Amino acid sequence: MRFLIGSGVICFFIFFACSGDGKRDIRDYYFPVDDLRGGKVYEYDLAKGDSSSPEYWYYRAFRRDSGLFLAGTYYDDHFQIGQIVREKIVDNGAQARDYFLYESDWETGRQVQTNTVVESPDLFPFRVRDSSGVFLFRLRYHPAADSATTIYIIRNRIFLGDGPPFVFQGEEYPCIRFGLREVIGNEKEGVAEIEGRGEEWYAKDLGLVYYRKSFGTKNQVSFEYRLKDIFPMSELEKRAAVFFGE
Repeated sequence: MRFLIGSGVICFFIFFACSGDGKRDIRDYYFPVDDLRGGKVYEYDLAKGDSSSPEYWYYRAFRRDSGLFLAGTYYDDHFQIGQIVREKIVDNGAQARDYFLYESDWETGRQVQTNTVVESPDLFPFRVRDSSGVFLFRLRYHPAADSATTIYIIRNRIFLGDGPPFVFQGEEYPCIRFGLREVIGNEKEGVAEIEGRGEEWYAKDLGLVYYRKSFGTKNQVSFEYRLKDIFPMSELEKRAAVFFGE
């Protein structure tokens, strides 16, 4: 009996130490990986105004011997691939393992794949402290048109706590917010850089539902998007067929 009581006290202190670190579990606000085994397309469109310029992300989860992964493929409003990212879901968050960018070859009209080097892989943390903590993502690459140039992207995500509820298909979803600070630099131009700021909202059981960014000292380049729909890949293929007149 003395041994059992002692074990219980030890377990209590272990639990208290693990759960009393002041961190909040936000895993449920990331993409619902288990529901994405068959693949789904997230359609984002302009958050303001009457115009439309949709962007699409096709997410598909898969498991390998080395763990659980989520692959995301970005398509622009002309159904051209712009990015592919393969991330691994680990205990403390989602981390980029591979990141490919695509650029148009003006001579052939084809998309050319560019490999990148991921130097800091953090995409989304699962445990955070309210309104504190900076999570770093960084990559660099050589553009296909100029292999002597090195472009780098540094993105800091800052947890900002709860956001307003997000209404999607008639239902309200609780949200959390991240602030964004981003730097895009060109080492060939004497480390020329452009800075940007923005914000992301993640809704529970949905994932990313809203994002905005502005670049330049006077916000010369800015955009703001929100989640419009979620549908299977077959629907995106139908839309692409209509667009290309097939």
